[in-house]
Amino acid sequence: MLKVFDGDTQIFYSESKWLHPIFEFEDFLKTYNGPRNNLRAWDSAIGKAAAVLLIRLGVLQIHGELVSKLAVDYTSKTLGEGKLTYDTLVDRLMCQTESQLENLTDSDEMYYLLRQRAKLVLGVPVSIQNLSYKYGKIDGLNLEVPAGGRLMILGENGTGKTTLLRLICGIYKADGGSVLIDGMPVDKLPKYTIGYIPQLSELQEEQSFDLTAGEVVGLGISGKTTRASRRELVEEAMSRTGCAHLEGRKFSVLSGGEKQKVSLARCLAQKARLLLLDEPTANLDKDNRRMVVEILASLSISEIPTIIMVTHDKELTSLKKWEVLNLG
Repeated sequence: MLKVFDGDTQIFYSESKWLHPIFEFEDFLKTYNGPRNNLRAWDSAIGKAAAVLLIRLGVLQIHGELVSKLAVDYTSKTLGEGKLTYDTLVDRLMCQTESQLENLTDSDEMYYLLRQRAKLVLGVPVSIQNLSYKYGKIDGLNLEVPAGGRLMILGENGTGKTTLLRLICGIYKADGGSVLIDGMPVDKLPKYTIGYIPQLSELQEEQSFDLTAGEVVGLGISGKTTRASRRELVEEAMSRTGCAHLEGRKFSVLSGGEKQKVSLARCLAQKARLLLLDEPTANLDKDNRRMVVEILASLSISEIPTIIMVTHDKELTSLKKWEVLNLG
């Protein structure tokens, strides 16, 4: 049970199980217009996970009937002027989450793990079983990527990295084995599930029927979306990828780097549940490469799609907590 107060006024209440009341409170705050500088929470049990989530939401006064020492240790280091109080203190709560977070310190990493455990991620699971393709050096590949997972594919040229992405999204048909996305073959998926950004050479060849950059970004948005919502999605995605100034320009005349940014904006506007990125920073300057790194990092703590990425970029390969598949 979770109760949240603004001063003495209760503004939120939930009896959902596990950490779901806090995630519900997070959603509540998205539309809450009241003051937030005096939030305090009461919960029946507070472990480290609950402490992490409440502090991220700006709750500085927290009281629990039952509180773990892991929660106390974490809040003493991160809560600043806030305070955690309790009726009963125990070494730890008897749940898997306490053990999972015990030695972690990064708030973003813990948030990502908790949303995954709560199944509150945009992403879908990918299951590859005994996959073979005679033209791409893929032979008997087995791979599992969980919903919201992040996989980086590395390897020398010619080892089948791009081929694997094309097999996953259905451009190529496998000679053997299977690819299931959210438990379904790709041809059975809802239309906007996958967002695919090919290599720069393919984007350079793409003319998109002489559409503007803004129109290309809008291609991934469902036709059922209202005009106002579509406009908002396009503007937000283009702003996020630093290409809002390109909105009215023809996609066909853009530079390679500009096309990369517009294509990434298309995937963001689409709210793709599976992102397949083939060298997403190719031909981008240092600042724009950093922008891609920051977007990928933010996706991992916001929408949390499943991301499978091919790259040689050292800045991307340095990203923490990504699974790595070496081909070849």
